[in-house]
Amino acid sequence: MEGIYRFLIAIVIAVFVAPASAEPVTYIYNAPESELDRRYVYHWKILETALERTVPKHGPFRMVASEVMTERRQVSELERAGGKLTVMYLDTTPELEKKLFPIRIPVDKSLVGYRVFLIHKDDQQRFAAVHSLDDLRAFTYGLGASWVDVEILKFNRFKVNTGSSYDGLFRMLVNRRFDILSRGASEVLGEYNARKDSMPDVHIEPNILLYYPLPMYFWFSKTDEGRQLAARAEEGMRLMIDDGTFDWIFDQFHREAIATLRLNERKLFTIENPLLVPETPFEDKRLWFELGTYRAGTADAPSR
Repeated sequence: MEGIYRFLIAIVIAVFVAPASAEPVTYIYNAPESELDRRYVYHWKILETALERTVPKHGPFRMVASEVMTERRQVSELERAGGKLTVMYLDTTPELEKKLFPIRIPVDKSLVGYRVFLIHKDDQQRFAAVHSLDDLRAFTYGLGASWVDVEILKFNRFKVNTGSSYDGLFRMLVNRRFDILSRGASEVLGEYNARKDSMPDVHIEPNILLYYPLPMYFWFSKTDEGRQLAARAEEGMRLMIDDGTFDWIFDQFHREAIATLRLNERKLFTIENPLLVPETPFEDKRLWFELGTYRAGTADAPSR
């Protein structure tokens, strides 16, 4: 009997201890563009938690920030699979779907698709008169030159003015190079709070909400290594969805912004995203933020 116990203990050690002694699997992601760039803290937390959930099965991992890259270069690096980047976070487009391999789970539940406007404080009265999409089309929208939103807004007949850098867009708004800096509901409050002292002319428009479905995924190279990295991350993400951890982290990061911005009380205008592919997972309602069904969760993390 003692021999059987030793055999069983050896199996347990082989299954659970041996993977942890292996070399860590490395995920290299794009670094923030500046100290004020907090756009992706939540998203990398989701990835980190997913990978932590898979340590007993797949062994240790590490997440390493690369040098700062434009979105275009990130795509190029992943497509080339040269090792300078192994994962990126970006909106889906038909072109990107051909080049890279996605995990089809909208990381922020498409909360970023609910657009809140940063405007010049002296312009608020102009927005009080907005009652239709045509009224919204009278304004000029500021966006990053490489952002997929440029094509979405132009398709819907909005006027767009682009900038070459993230931080530069805020200066362009102050200098009235455009009327609206369009930001996701998951982004705008943190961005405003980080700049309100140095840019007192920047104001959050309080009454309007523009929505288009904007699923943003983790992307990997279409190589064996890339697919293995994606498979592990997706396995962990789906474990998190099933046990409530995904929703809990989403709630911890976003409940304050959802409440402070009063998303449910705003005038909602919806436009089409022409860049979505048929594989977009609309059928799984757990993956999407919906204004009418969202309820802030409890302060306690789900038990596993």
